[in-house]
Amino acid sequence: MNQDMTVFEAMITRGLASGQLVISTAGHDTGRVYLVIAVTDHFVSCIDGRFRPLDKPKRKRWRHVRPLGQIDPGWTDKLAALGDQGQKNALIRKLIIDHSGWTSKNPAES
Repeated sequence: MNQDMTVFEAMITRGLASGQLVISTAGHDTGRVYLVIAVTDHFVSCIDGRFRPLDKPKRKRWRHVRPLGQIDPGWTDKLAALGDQGQKNALIRKLIIDHSGWTSKNPAES
């Protein structure tokens, strides 16, 4: 749970917050690790820097993802410092690999 969140907000969003790593549990992308960039009513917007770049986030229902953990809080500053979309997506891939030990590739594809 994010420290800035109240218990009620955490119950509403199931504890999901921006900057959290999640794994997809349903759909054609089952097993992929994503970085949450936005949380809305019943959906999260997720990116992985490969199949889902920063400019085309995946919208998934909360019940179709499982939280894996939070990444370091300075990730938005690092992302904002980069100018090129390719560099931003590469940073996202690196953050996912560094913090989860997994690649964003679907295990069924290997």
